[in-house]
Amino acid sequence: MTKLDGKVAFITGAARGQGRAHALTLARAGADIAALDICRDLPYPRYGLASRADLDETVGQVRALGRRALALVADVRSAGEIEAAVRETIGALGRIDILICNAGIADMATTWDVTEEWWDIMLDVNLKGYWLAAKYVVPQMLAQQSGGRIIMTSSVAGLKGMPGLSHYCAAKWGVVGLARSLAIEVAEHGITVNTIHPTGVDTALITGMAQAAGIPKEQLVAQLRQDNLLPVQLIEAQDIANAALWLVSDEARYVTGLELKVDAGQMLK
Repeated sequence: MTKLDGKVAFITGAARGQGRAHALTLARAGADIAALDICRDLPYPRYGLASRADLDETVGQVRALGRRALALVADVRSAGEIEAAVRETIGALGRIDILICNAGIADMATTWDVTEEWWDIMLDVNLKGYWLAAKYVVPQMLAQQSGGRIIMTSSVAGLKGMPGLSHYCAAKWGVVGLARSLAIEVAEHGITVNTIHPTGVDTALITGMAQAAGIPKEQLVAQLRQDNLLPVQLIEAQDIANAALWLVSDEARYVTGLELKVDAGQMLK
C-alpha cells in the first residue's frame, strides 16, 4: 500500500508547473486525480497560460502511473464552472479527499500602473478561485464524514510586501486569511487546511513574467535569487509537491493552519 491509496485529489491549475507536479506526486502515492485548468489565455497576465494539450499531458502521465485521472476544463473564477467540475469529479471518481488550490497567475507593475482590469483578474484567479474551490469541495468532504486535506498555494509574497507585485501580494495575503478562517471552521470535522509559501519556482510562470516585464529571464531570476539565503536561484516544482504530499498524508493529520515556507530561507531576512 502507498500513502494515499483510495484517495481522490482535486487540483486546480493542474495542466503544467506546480499543478502537474502535485498531480504526479500524489498519483505516485496512490491517489486518483481530478486535474482542472482553464486551458485558454486571459486578457491578463501578459503571457500565455496552459493549453488543453498541457492538461491532457498531465492526465496521460497520471494514467501511466496506473491511477485514474479526470481532465476538467474550467475557469476558477466561475462558480458555475467549479460547481460543475466538482459534480463531474464525484460522478467519475466517487469522492474528493484532497483539495489543492494551485491555479494562479503573476505579473509585475507598480501599484499606480496596475489597471482595474489587471487588479480584478489577479484577485479573481488567485483568491476568489480558491474560495470557490473550497465552497464546492468542502460540502462534499463533510458529507463523506471521513475528514479531508486542503492545501492553498500562497507565496513568500503572502508573507511580505514586494515591489511591483502589490496586486499579487494582496491576493496571496488574502489566501492566508481565507485558509486560517476555513481551518477553524472545519477542524471539528477532521479536515485540515494549510498554506504553502514558495520562493521563486522554476516554471513557465517565471518565463512569462520576464516576457511581460520586457526583461531577460536571467535578470528576473537574479532579482529573485538575491532574497534566498540558500544557494539556489529557483527551486523546483517537485520541492513544493513534496511538501504538499506530507501535508495531505496521515503523517500530518494534526497539522492545520500552518504556513509552510519552502523559501530557501528567504523569510529569515
